[in-house]
Amino acid sequence: MVQRGIQRVIVGSALVIATSALLPIAKEVLRPVARDLSRQMKFLLVSAKEGIEDVVAEVKFERMKAQLDKDMFIDCEVEIVERNEAMFR
Repeated sequence: MVQRGIQRVIVGSALVIATSALLPIAKEVLRPVARDLSRQMKFLLVSAKEGIEDVVAEVKFERMKAQLDKDMFIDCEVEIVERNEAMFR
């Protein structure tokens, strides 16, 4: 029991020492990786945002085009009806 407790203290101490030695090295190695990953994520988000904005703009244009076509068709029908009525007077 006592031997197991001593063994845990030794292992814990070794882990603390190893962690304190490896932590600065890990920070130096992982910091550039994290920056690069952050830049890539920003680029991905900006690209996705631009793609969505393009799709929205295309949908708005198509709706506007359809509305204009519909308005032109109605105007054309009114002119035809008016011409026909004028012919039969």
